[in-house]
Amino acid sequence: MKKKTILIFGLLFLVMAAGVVTAQVTRPENLKFPPLQFEPPQPSSFRMMMSNGLRGYIQEDKSLPIVNITAMINTGSLYAPKDKAGLGSVLSECLIKGGTKTRTGSAIEERLDFLGGTINFSVGERTATLSMSILSKDLDEGLDIFFDLLMNPEFREDSLKLAKGKIIEQMRGANDNPSLVLSREFEKVLYGDCPLTYQATKATVESINQADLKAFHKKYFFPKNIILAGAGDFNRNQLRTKINKYASKWANQPLSFPETAKTFPQPEPGVYFVQKKINQGYINIGHLGLEDTNPDYFAVQVMNFILGGGSFTSRITSKVRSDEGLAYNCGSRFTYRWGFPGTMAGYVQTKSSTVGYAISLILKEFERIRQEPVSDAEMETAVNYFLESFTDFFQSASRTMINFASLEMQGKPMNYYATYRDKIKAVTKEKVMEVAQKYIHPDKMVIMIVGDFEPCNQGSEKFPGPLDRLGKVHQVKLLDPLTGQLVE
Repeated sequence: MKKKTILIFGLLFLVMAAGVVTAQVTRPENLKFPPLQFEPPQPSSFRMMMSNGLRGYIQEDKSLPIVNITAMINTGSLYAPKDKAGLGSVLSECLIKGGTKTRTGSAIEERLDFLGGTINFSVGERTATLSMSILSKDLDEGLDIFFDLLMNPEFREDSLKLAKGKIIEQMRGANDNPSLVLSREFEKVLYGDCPLTYQATKATVESINQADLKAFHKKYFFPKNIILAGAGDFNRNQLRTKINKYASKWANQPLSFPETAKTFPQPEPGVYFVQKKINQGYINIGHLGLEDTNPDYFAVQVMNFILGGGSFTSRITSKVRSDEGLAYNCGSRFTYRWGFPGTMAGYVQTKSSTVGYAISLILKEFERIRQEPVSDAEMETAVNYFLESFTDFFQSASRTMINFASLEMQGKPMNYYATYRDKIKAVTKEKVMEVAQKYIHPDKMVIMIVGDFEPCNQGSEKFPGPLDRLGKVHQVKLLDPLTGQLVE
């Protein structure tokens, strides 16, 4: 009996000891992993020239019997004249639904539905994209539809009428969403009246006709002005032959873009407010920023992550949301747009009674990052974020090809991804302070507020304290989205 008791205690001791060892081994601080090894693919390995100067980035991917192909057209809403504002939106609605010379829009959509494929078209500021996904066994028929839409859109009157009606109906609510109002009015103050801020009205949309769409299409849709991005279950050489069948019959056009000035107004710093009967204030605080081709782009990315772009770890979020409990949605951002400076802004959405306090906290964080070195821990978190998320650029073959096509279309260095991590690693604490001082200007801040408060400077229960304590006050009156005239 005594020997059995000793044996049991001995076994228990071994089990407990093993548990302690296991616990020590599996504790997070004891886990060791080799450094992440990933070398990005080289764009030149996938670039393909086709007939009539059509370019493409094409990758075979046999993992699924699917082909994804995107045509990126070097054009966008920026190039629509002011009296035709909204042309990009109408084009987005009509290119597919308006059909081609030999196919109606409904026939195209029904056939692709039957084949289990999808096709979508959209027009952005400077890039339009037609994207198709289709089973590889149906690739020939899919390409026939795809290039028919690119080369021969008809913009039939029935689809044009429906598109204009839909867009005008959407315009009626353009002043109802405070977030959209904030973004739109903030950009209007910073960029002024220029193609970047033109707003469609009922009159400009209704004036758009079939001839306008066909003229715009003819001007910009041709092989040398398009880059393809394709990935899927195909043979590259065979795909080139299939595409050349269409591109060889597609004539190029002389290309010219309307001039768009890069000189913008210098808005008077201060408060710009929009009166709306809502229970929260929506705020942007900032000014124009920089282009993403700026040599300081990577340092600004790291700096902004620490300031307000790093979710819960960033300074503005920690102070305004976590410490003070003033807002769920807050932070900072540097936006970027191809060929033009973007905007720099701190933002917050908070109840009306704490609008002034939240703004003051963000302004203090602007000053702090300009005057005090960031910590080693902040730098490590920010740099690691960009390094560890780097592979997201290549999360699929299709996304990789689209990214390469975008680089070429925007004229960026084709070694952008090859040098990305080294440029992030090269950012120092001293560089963070340098770019903060260079690109954050407290004396130029435009404070845009959308909320419910008295326009006078006496304050109210909903918005306590005078507005002019934040700077000179400018009241922004909204325009009727249908007429473009002041709302009475």
